Amino acid sequence: MSAAATASAKQAARAEAMTASTRSGVVVRNYISDQVDALNEAIAATQRYAPGSAGSVRASIHRIRTAIRGYRHLFTEVPYGGEQLDQLLAALKHTEDLESLRVHFADRFDQLDLTVAEYPRWYDALEKEMRASYREIERTSTQAWVAALMGQVRIFAEHAHFSRDGDKPASSLMGVLSQAKTHLLDTYAKLSHATDLVAARDEARQAARDTHYLAEAAYAALGKPAEDVIIPVSNLEHLLAQYRQAVIARNWLLRLPGADRADRTTAALADLEREHLRQLGEEIDQVTSGMIDLWR
Repeated sequence: MSAAATASAKQAARAEAMTASTRSGVVVRNYISDQVDALNEAIAATQRYAPGSAGSVRASIHRIRTAIRGYRHLFTEVPYGGEQLDQLLAALKHTEDLESLRVHFADRFDQLDLTVAEYPRWYDALEKEMRASYREIERTSTQAWVAALMGQVRIFAEHAHFSRDGDKPASSLMGVLSQAKTHLLDTYAKLSHATDLVAARDEARQAARDTHYLAEAAYAALGKPAEDVIIPVSNLEHLLAQYRQAVIARNWLLRLPGADRADRTTAALADLEREHLRQLGEEIDQVTSGMIDLWR
């Protein structure tokens, strides 16, 4: 059986065994353990420069960190990543953004019916920058501190000591999910008077991501109550991530040298991004309104 199949079988067995009466610490600890397995596989994939692997590493790290931070009260002691982990996340984010930009612009070229020969010259520079960023990720991920931190998290996932809250039934995790939902809605409410709408929407994206992952960590035991959070929040998170991607694409085009910006194709792309941002803003408001109605 492959490592992936073994991990899936382990997750399925855990999910079957868990209920709302299972100790909350056990539920979250097992979720973190599963994410450590996923992180190991994703790191190995980045060292092969596999497409999408930088994003997979970043997502696994965020899942682990969100679970540890959000459910910190369940444990007597938790591992701490520190500034080096933040630097790794920033590098992964840069690589993921470059990779997403290449796919994003390739889709745009299709919309404009361009042949490969008609692609703008700056598109090749984007690919070179992406490959260089993958090399930097490989260099960072093989440093000793990464292995040491992974070891700490693995030990924590296997031998974590529970606090009194960690010994409570998993049904108590709904309190954390309720707080996360409230925080998300409060963050979204600030958009109406934000001076920087792009930054405010990105803050809402992060709040949606955290709520998504906190509910995901509790899903094995809570089932539908957690799913009722995961589905609408992940839909909102997806739209906000698309919005962020369109902003990055627009900014990339705006930062090009004057001659490239004046190119007909680049100007057409800028128009597409402007319209896409407008449409996404409307969709985000509609999805959030639906989510608020669902949670009332």
